[in-house]
Amino acid sequence: MCGIFAVSGKGNHAGNIILEGLKKLEYRGYDSWGIALRKAGKDAILIEKEVGKISKVNKELSPSVEGIGHSRWATHGGVTRENAHPHQVGKVTIVHNGIFENFSKHKKQFEAKGTSFCSQTDSEVIAAILNSFFEAGFSPEKCITKTAKKIDGRFAFLAMFEGISGIFAARRGSPLIIGRGKTETFIASDIPAFLEKTNIVNYLDDNEMVLVNGTTVNFKNLQTGLPVEKRDIKVPWKVESAEKGKFPHFMIKEIFEQKETIARAINHDENALNQAISLLKDCNGVFFVACGTAHKVAMTAEYFFAEISGRKINVVPASEMPYFERFINKKTAIIAISQSGETADVLEVLERGKKAGAKILSLTNVESSSIARLSDVHIPILAGPEKAVASTKAATSQMALLFLLAYTEVGKTNIAREILRSTSSSINDFLNERYEAIIQDVAKTIVKKENLFIIGRGDLYPMALEAAIKIQEVSYIHAQGFSAGELKHGPIALIEKDTPCLVLGDDLETLSNAVELKSRGAKIIGISPQRADVFDEWLKIPDCDGAKAIVTIIPVQILAYHLALLRNIDPDMPRNLAKSVTVK
Repeated sequence: MCGIFAVSGKGNHAGNIILEGLKKLEYRGYDSWGIALRKAGKDAILIEKEVGKISKVNKELSPSVEGIGHSRWATHGGVTRENAHPHQVGKVTIVHNGIFENFSKHKKQFEAKGTSFCSQTDSEVIAAILNSFFEAGFSPEKCITKTAKKIDGRFAFLAMFEGISGIFAARRGSPLIIGRGKTETFIASDIPAFLEKTNIVNYLDDNEMVLVNGTTVNFKNLQTGLPVEKRDIKVPWKVESAEKGKFPHFMIKEIFEQKETIARAINHDENALNQAISLLKDCNGVFFVACGTAHKVAMTAEYFFAEISGRKINVVPASEMPYFERFINKKTAIIAISQSGETADVLEVLERGKKAGAKILSLTNVESSSIARLSDVHIPILAGPEKAVASTKAATSQMALLFLLAYTEVGKTNIAREILRSTSSSINDFLNERYEAIIQDVAKTIVKKENLFIIGRGDLYPMALEAAIKIQEVSYIHAQGFSAGELKHGPIALIEKDTPCLVLGDDLETLSNAVELKSRGAKIIGISPQRADVFDEWLKIPDCDGAKAIVTIIPVQILAYHLALLRNIDPDMPRNLAKSVTVK
């Protein structure tokens, strides 16, 4: 949630650099934006902020040597200019990502002493606490350490102090990354913000703080104040991988990248895979823990492991895991799945699981993410930057890697690699502009419908649920996924004349369910290798043996994308959603 970006350096163009950096982070939040700047030799910190998407902003900002910026996804307080970041109280200016869970208590204490607040946010209270310590004569470092002790919850915040050069930052739970340029230093929520400037980074870990002043960077422990040594890490991503290129939106670009990303996902040596399997074999119980699309991937992988390796793995949404944590112990393994590696609900499960002695295996798209660093074994999915809010290539990469792991557990890694290489090749053959045009035509026939239903069986049942997520989040059409066999137990009552229904798969039982839907007036859109008579529309996919779940979701991704366009919706930035959910 929310994008944070800052720069401190020798030049005089910090404002424009921050503006462009925030545009690259807009997928993290696009309700409002704001920038605070310090001019060379000036104590005053100037703020500019507005409601709306920063991608629409085209202006020159005042000359400045350093500054902090923020692109907001609203949590506390509505979408107003007053609630936009940065927030300034006295001599302190901050931007903040996270949830200050006990802010109300502190706010009331300030108000009782006569302090008035300009916003409804929890973030402004952090600025007030920092300023109270600063006015009492404490150094900025001490202000930050004392303030952090008062905050319950996860946070990442950047602060500028009037009269003191440099930018101070601290984190507990929410990501912050330091980019090491030749003449300036960057601080950001995610790497794409500064990737065209540098690919050399340091990661700020939990309960750490940093002072950035030009190219001088000092890390300290947030609790003890002692220095922390960091190593420079070279990020393998290329600048063009984080840009749209020839495509009009990131979502369709990332859908088409699945031609390559599935092959990359399985490009791990057997030592890494065997480490993961060894961890699982040493445990009596295993839980998949994930959120949103990653949770549907986990549900699909539950079928992979059951059918391929004969292992039963429990699948629990991270937010529901507290109800099952009594079963977590030293003989338990937790498999965490996350695109960003910063998902707040998942991180909290892992932190509690670690304390109970559980072993952690994780699959993320960011090798140095918080989840990856917390894990006993981490396997990157190697999908490259994914900037559209709706996950596409990361989801299929996760499925491919989990499919590979299921086969590895029974010593058949090469069989899985062959199936997945064939799958990748087949996707390359059918994923083209002609195929996209066919799906666009189907989208035109259902774009004005208010309801859409999807059915699937076996590992296509979770894909029916995932299909519903994709259509809901980018087109705002009400969509629901069901197990095909559950239709007669209630959902079929929802079917009316011309209700569009996606049918995933062409096995006899699923086709029988499709006939039941059609007999009640449904419009049947089949997604399968073979056309069936019951289909009114047919989106052909290749026959990919056990990897059918991976290829089946791809036409749904394209359908959701074109439904969004036909409804004049930005598919990259659906309302009320953000890419990386770093708050609960």
